[in-house]
Amino acid sequence: MNYKLTTTLKKADTEGRIPAYTLDQYIRQELSQQLIARLTPHLPIDRSTELLPTNQESVDFTTELIFLKPHQWQQIKQALTGTLESLPPEQQCSVQQLISEVDQS
Repeated sequence: MNYKLTTTLKKADTEGRIPAYTLDQYIRQELSQQLIARLTPHLPIDRSTELLPTNQESVDFTTELIFLKPHQWQQIKQALTGTLESLPPEQQCSVQQLISEVDQS
């Protein structure tokens, strides 16, 4: 999935009225809260019931995400799109579906 998040501040607040470090921390906090809210319903959770040597009464819950910068995704998407015609029809459909899923906002 593709997420684009925005927070808006008064221009005066961004021109030295607030120290740069404080402004940066505030913006990061605001955008990360938005990201958490958007990701939480879609977060894939895996449960491991394997016994761990350190604590045999615990269960691990994990998640894994891959983050790409927009230009990295565009390069991957271009490479995938360029090879579509050489794939069997069922794989073409899978790749197109994957591209659509990542591109949706």
